[in-house]
Amino acid sequence: MTATTEHPAQPDALTPEPVKPARAYGFGWLKKMRETDEFSSVFRFRCAYRGACLDVLAAPNGLGIPRLGMIVPKKVIRTAVGRNRVKRLLREWLRLSQADVGSLDIIARLRTSGDESMLKLDFLTGLGTCKTCVLTRTSTLT
Repeated sequence: MTATTEHPAQPDALTPEPVKPARAYGFGWLKKMRETDEFSSVFRFRCAYRGACLDVLAAPNGLGIPRLGMIVPKKVIRTAVGRNRVKRLLREWLRLSQADVGSLDIIARLRTSGDESMLKLDFLTGLGTCKTCVLTRTSTLT
């Protein structure tokens, strides 16, 4: 008595897997600034917003996606858990508002510690201010 089991069709080794579309609100590898030159170009562009506890700087990037760089010094928040929480919050706020931001490189630099609502207000206000600053400066160049 032999049982016959049917195996599902094996994918051909020559056909590539279909590419999964990126999630609209994802925050993956491409949306993080890592290199010193990337940070330097944003600092040189000099479009900044100074909030009560957070500085937001921005520059156009020409990639079609917003990218985020974060500076959370140990001098301001002593514990790694606290610094990682601030970074996680900043990533989440950018992730949720990235459709409105456009193609910008954004740096969020923490100057003093503050509560979550103050950080969020500074970050979102800074995004809006820097976006209009970048738009006005780049429209005068063309």
